[in-house]
Amino acid sequence: MDETQIIKTLITAIIGGVVATYLKSLLDKKKELDISLNKITEDKYRSLLVFMACALDINKKRYFSLVEQTENKTSEDYMNQIKEYYYHSILYSSDDVIEKLKAFIESPSKNSYVEVAQAMRKDLWGRKTKLGFNEIELK
Repeated sequence: MDETQIIKTLITAIIGGVVATYLKSLLDKKKELDISLNKITEDKYRSLLVFMACALDINKKRYFSLVEQTENKTSEDYMNQIKEYYYHSILYSSDDVIEKLKAFIESPSKNSYVEVAQAMRKDLWGRKTKLGFNEIELK
């Protein structure tokens, strides 16, 4: 190998290393962002499910420790909170979650609650579930 060949090989190796390091850095940042966004979404979904449970049955409020900006005293108060979350969810939720949440707001029921929860689970983890309300309801 002559000097020119060695220099070309070194330059190629250095450039390849720099490009690989840069791409790894970009992928690591994207992964961190995805994890962070998933955590935020999960927290919002948890709160929303609690608010939905309280909207369906105000007596369930006593089972949850809630951090509320203003105290919700009635099921209607919780529905108003859910509507606020609905408008926020347009930024971060899947289409399916948005559609199911809208259906819950328009016609709150145990079945629509489960449909929202199923859509959230799929949105967060990519997992479907066949569990219905009867399977998850605590008696």
